[in-house]
Amino acid sequence: MAPGAKWTLIILVVVQISVLKSAVSSREAQTSLEKELWRSLPKLYDYDDYDECKHRNPDYFYCVVKAHIIENASSELWRKISHYSSDPRHYRRDILELGVCLDQCDTIATEDRGDRTGRMKRCSKSRIWNLYQLNSTAQILNCVSEEKLDRPSDSIDDVFSWVALGIVSLVIMSTIFDAKQLPFKDTLIIRSFSLAQNLKKLGSLNTRSRQDLLFLDGARVLTMLAILLCHASIPMIRIPLKNPEQFEQQFESWWFPIAMAGNTYTVQLFFVIGGVVLAVNFLDHIKTHPQFQLTYLLDRIVNRLIRIVPVYAFVILFQASWYRSLKDGPIADRYKDHCTENWWTNLLFVNNYINTSEPCSQFTWYLGADFQLFLVGTSIMMVLWKFPHLLNKLITVMVAFALIVPAAFIYIYNLDATVMMIVRFVTEEIRTLEYYLRVYVTFESNAGNYFFGMIVGIVYHRLSEKAKKMQDLKGFKLMFLSATVFFLAMNGLTALLPRDQLPERSLLLAVFGSLLKCSWGLLVSCLMLYLALSPGCLFGSFLQHPSMLVASKLSYCVYVVQYTVVYGIYRNVTTPLMNGGFNTVLFTSAVLFVAVFAGLWLHLCVEVPCMTLLKPMLERISPKTHQKIQKKQLSEKGETVAKEPTDF
Repeated sequence: MAPGAKWTLIILVVVQISVLKSAVSSREAQTSLEKELWRSLPKLYDYDDYDECKHRNPDYFYCVVKAHIIENASSELWRKISHYSSDPRHYRRDILELGVCLDQCDTIATEDRGDRTGRMKRCSKSRIWNLYQLNSTAQILNCVSEEKLDRPSDSIDDVFSWVALGIVSLVIMSTIFDAKQLPFKDTLIIRSFSLAQNLKKLGSLNTRSRQDLLFLDGARVLTMLAILLCHASIPMIRIPLKNPEQFEQQFESWWFPIAMAGNTYTVQLFFVIGGVVLAVNFLDHIKTHPQFQLTYLLDRIVNRLIRIVPVYAFVILFQASWYRSLKDGPIADRYKDHCTENWWTNLLFVNNYINTSEPCSQFTWYLGADFQLFLVGTSIMMVLWKFPHLLNKLITVMVAFALIVPAAFIYIYNLDATVMMIVRFVTEEIRTLEYYLRVYVTFESNAGNYFFGMIVGIVYHRLSEKAKKMQDLKGFKLMFLSATVFFLAMNGLTALLPRDQLPERSLLLAVFGSLLKCSWGLLVSCLMLYLALSPGCLFGSFLQHPSMLVASKLSYCVYVVQYTVVYGIYRNVTTPLMNGGFNTVLFTSAVLFVAVFAGLWLHLCVEVPCMTLLKPMLERISPKTHQKIQKKQLSEKGETVAKEPTDF
């Protein structure tokens, strides 16, 4: 490394450490002053015991009521509430949430016993006055009774029941036929649904076309686990808590913006991996099929839909039917899903643009963005196939797109540089934030890191053809180190972002937001290239361990079903929780176990059978011209044409 470069890196690190140190000092001082204040404030969540209310009276009636405290300038408590609530990173203590059991109101309001909601409102106002000597207005959010929980089944429930019953019957029948060597055991449908056959496929480690890219399987698994664990803890922010001040303290911590950057941009690893796989697969195809064929684009689209739609559609059908009954208590209604009305946006892969604030299976926005990027990326590779001389210009356009588009969106819409965890917003819904709607889920703002992956795939393919190894690349270590320092600097500087959204557009914040997102793609891209060209790397060996290769086959099913698992668990919490390490570990462990278990059965009973059944259909619809090209190459070269890999 050149001496000038070394000193530049050292100076960057020193400046970043000093800036972070000053940020830590100021935020810690402010947090210590606020600790004494929140102890004297009203209880944010005050819930009667729902389970006791339910079991004490068969005709129970339980409501969640939002009490808005009326301003009272003569009250010292009100002045504290007003001052504390003025900070957007604090919960609003002038709006309290009460869980009220109707039985507890009988001694307070005995008139108009038929008007249950009216009694609830009077009970809530009386409770606020007795506790804090402050007047309030009451807004009923939702009520729960035995009658409401007993939701009658409808036609969509029956459809899912018959589909699930049909799949289970096929699996049982096929497994028995296969195990007992009965007639018809070699038919396509038996081979598709037999658990024995599908378990063998799951455990098999077939030789892949690219042995030096097997580490991508492990990268998928680790990324999937990181995303799953993040999603498992997110609902804790919106659930009633016994100690909400713990979240406020976390939001004030110097490290929290850095952790939030990791939570926000971990999904970018998936985009980079997708770009690498697309480019390498496409270039492998061009190598064996040099004659341009526009119909190849249709082949790729159909092949992808066959792989991802069956499991996706099955989970969406469950979300629109049985999922609605997976709830208990007054807290469940705050975790709403909209698959009953908006399922079509998912199956058309436009759920990251249409009805994004009321999505069906929220986490699947990624599948919409990834499919759109797949179409764009494949189209770019088709252009490269037709016009190879445009390679450098295409790469320039992709890099410029990665840098300019996110910054333009942030600046035009006056958004935060990244997802800012402002309490009063996230207690409603993260999916209603402008940054989420405009930047986080849209394909154009995520295209940059997908393009970086494509560029790495192109570079790797050319180097592998020349049998180049890492030691042959001069200057790569400096580039890798620079990407690492750039990544650390961008993420570290998130600690200095404004505490609230600025009233005016900021070009500086827009540029920073774009560079922050790109820093993830650049570092991961460099790491991918390093691992691909360093076969003896210890980390690469870990990523391609047989257990990782097997687990990677489940990653798609786990991703698709995770929303059902995460919110299915939280929808059955009936009482405010204590925010702390134990409950965090408990819920994340439960989510991880159930998601992997559900993903395993989805893979064995839906994904693999459907792929096995539909694969012959894909082969039949392949254009005849495509087959003629293969025959011509076979006759001219006298060798077997390599089958195009669908995955590494």
